[in-house]
Amino acid sequence: MKMNLNKLLLIACFLLLMLMGLHFLNRASVPDESVAPDEPGSTVAESGIKPSLRWQPGMISEPEQLPEPVTSAQLELPEDPEKIREWARQSPEEALTWLPSAPAGETRDIVAEIVCARVAESNPSEAVSLAESYSGGCSNLLENLVHQWAERDDPAATAYAIQKPAGEERDRLLSRVAFTRSTENPLDAAMLVVEWISPGDVQNEAAISVLHQWALRDPKAALAWAQSFREESLRDRALTEMWNIFSLGKE
Repeated sequence: MKMNLNKLLLIACFLLLMLMGLHFLNRASVPDESVAPDEPGSTVAESGIKPSLRWQPGMISEPEQLPEPVTSAQLELPEDPEKIREWARQSPEEALTWLPSAPAGETRDIVAEIVCARVAESNPSEAVSLAESYSGGCSNLLENLVHQWAERDDPAATAYAIQKPAGEERDRLLSRVAFTRSTENPLDAAMLVVEWISPGDVQNEAAISVLHQWALRDPKAALAWAQSFREESLRDRALTEMWNIFSLGKE
């Protein structure tokens, strides 16, 4: 009888332990309603993501709206050319957005000159494209921009100038390229003048400018080229240029 009583006590203890275990398991499986769900901005340590790297409202501001293009109807520019230039210098982005809708004329030419000069500081090829579209055929502006382009990228500027139709504009553009090239490679610059620029005043001026740079680097080679000029007046002028350089060098 005593043995049976002990067995009953052991069985009762075992059943009690099982009931307690089931109770704790049921409580662990029920979600705690006091804990907020994992929403953007909540800190969840179990995820292993650092709170500073999680998205939080307000961390990224809304992008600013891009300015709408400024049309000629929306903007009234002053009549004074100097005031127009001042506006373009002070507001180059606004001036750039104004150009596509601007009517052809002196005002657009003035603004294009300022805008192109600003753009050329970082992207001469883009400035050349703008000048072709909006400068009204201002040759001086285009020549200056090609000059800057050649200083940065001689092959590209040369290719651009050569593809132009034969004529004075192409000759003037090539003369700028030749001058830029002469500071580094006067022989190539001289060949460009002779082979690609049409005979005449533009070619003569280009030859003298290249000769000057060549004489500063290699006087003997420059003198030989000057003496080869067939036109007597150009040859005399070239030799006078050489004499002046030699005289200054001796002082």
